Amino acid sequence: MLSFLRLTLPAAALLSSTIAAHSFPQDGLFYQGFTCPAEGFDPGGERTASLSFPTLCLTEQCCDLSNPINVRDMDETFLYDGACTAEGVNFDARLLVGDASIDGLIVVLNNTAHTYVRCEP
Repeated sequence: MLSFLRLTLPAAALLSSTIAAHSFPQDGLFYQGFTCPAEGFDPGGERTASLSFPTLCLTEQCCDLSNPINVRDMDETFLYDGACTAEGVNFDARLLVGDASIDGLIVVLNNTAHTYVRCEP
């Protein structure tokens, strides 16, 4: 029985970490709000977000996400540790990131929540 546990525990740990990564919203470009701007989307501009997992950039700050923890009873929503940079300053942050029902992201950072809609694949 002990040898069985030694073999299955590493596999279970690997599976749970890959499930969290695959559950995350797909990479793309996002705009803060519920619709993309009619006059066109300017990536990197104000009220934008880009995701190239594990890096999430919001306007002028980027965070490398790690240590995903699934939020109980909230599918597709995770707490992450973030190694972030903004205006040349490095800092650590805790981020809540999840799928939005509008094909986008919900991000909570520094006690502020925002909803982003997907504007570009």
